[in-house]
Amino acid sequence: MVIPARLQTVIQTPISPSELEHWFKAPYSELEALFSEAQRITEHHFKRQITLYAPGKQFPSISITGHQCQLQCCHCEGHFLKHMHALSQPNELLRFCQQLAETGGIGCLISGGCRPDGTIPFQPFLPIMSQIKATTHLTLNVHTGFLSLADAHELANTGIDCASVDIVGHNDTIRSIYGLSQRSTHDYEMTLKALKSSGVPAAPHICVGLDHGRLRGELQALRLIRSIIEPRTLVLIAFMPTKGTAMAKDLPAQPEDVARMCALARLLFPQSHIALGCMRPRGLLRQKTEELVIRAGVTCLVQPTKASRQLLQENGFSIRTETTCCVV
Repeated sequence: MVIPARLQTVIQTPISPSELEHWFKAPYSELEALFSEAQRITEHHFKRQITLYAPGKQFPSISITGHQCQLQCCHCEGHFLKHMHALSQPNELLRFCQQLAETGGIGCLISGGCRPDGTIPFQPFLPIMSQIKATTHLTLNVHTGFLSLADAHELANTGIDCASVDIVGHNDTIRSIYGLSQRSTHDYEMTLKALKSSGVPAAPHICVGLDHGRLRGELQALRLIRSIIEPRTLVLIAFMPTKGTAMAKDLPAQPEDVARMCALARLLFPQSHIALGCMRPRGLLRQKTEELVIRAGVTCLVQPTKASRQLLQENGFSIRTETTCCVV
């Protein structure tokens, strides 16, 4: 397929902001050329290789606030915390991780519900994280929330391996979906800068379609990340309406939009791993999303369907499997 001149301009260095805007807004019927170029760039840097992740008992998710979240974002309302191990006391976290290490665990994701200002109350757990890193082989990935420079350096001093951080690129989304009336994209910028300064490897996460299933700010989020760091792994997840929340009846993120953002991420981050994370719609939408992101340059895929595994094999991909979180 011949790549349109418009796309040829996009893939030059530096990438034109106006051309990126075009592909961010282009109709689905035009995206095939974008996907093809993203795949070409991916194969240049990563060959035809992909890693499939299946985190389970060896890499569990932990909430240090139990099932409680003060922020109550419209799309979640604490729902996802219910699927994590609820460990709300520092000594509980220590015992859990010691047992995990003794039984062959690899590591864990440490997360939790947010305070009303979008921060997560990690401070009482910092000495325990240090002890876990000093006395076990476990890999610790911490989902941070907003961080100050001092917060980031305190986390770094514990020896954690990675920080997963959500990035939202539109102020209206931050305020209407997260309910953070006093926050803006500047706060995400400062969090990334703090992590960079502290030396903790950051794995930015972008939720495609977070604003009621539509694209709004995802490209700005990519640009914000690109202005500060070039991460080893950038994670895309996809909004899925969740029963019992205020957004339960919204449309989910569309597969074409998830793949579009995967391709744009590849153009902006040619040497970073692009991962499709675990949060995404189920059923037929899940399968279609996986098929498209494979064509759009993804190198990491969490919990793929059997059909996607077969598709990868049929198309000659070299497949590696891991039982950890995709940012490890």
